[in-house]
Amino acid sequence: MSFKLKRKGEILGINEELSSYSHPVFEKNLEPGVIAEANRDGTTFVNKNASTAQKKNAIAHENIHHDQMQQGRLQYTDDMVMWRKNPTDRMRVYHRDQGVLTEEGSPANKEIEGSPALEWEKEADNKAKYN
Repeated sequence: MSFKLKRKGEILGINEELSSYSHPVFEKNLEPGVIAEANRDGTTFVNKNASTAQKKNAIAHENIHHDQMQQGRLQYTDDMVMWRKNPTDRMRVYHRDQGVLTEEGSPANKEIEGSPALEWEKEADNKAKYN
């Protein structure tokens, strides 16, 4: 009787094609409408139901967020997102509430999380090299 050994990536749920040494990519079920998420630990979650092209484009985008976090310009917790365009700028704080980000001190400044109108999302869209 023969059997097929699984590769390490298959066992751990890692997409080896999309992963890099510093940013492993894990395939998961994500919330509806979410294709990928950059995590503070350097990992990326990608929606296992997305097409290959969607996954590749999303990983390119999320890798920019990893760069922003490494530079100390983007940080987040479960309750807030902190952003500064340049390392010398003041950190702007956005409070999270059911998918809506509200800038601290500017209650009228609200955006849906992931909106391309947010500065860090614009930057990721502009710098990511899509297929």
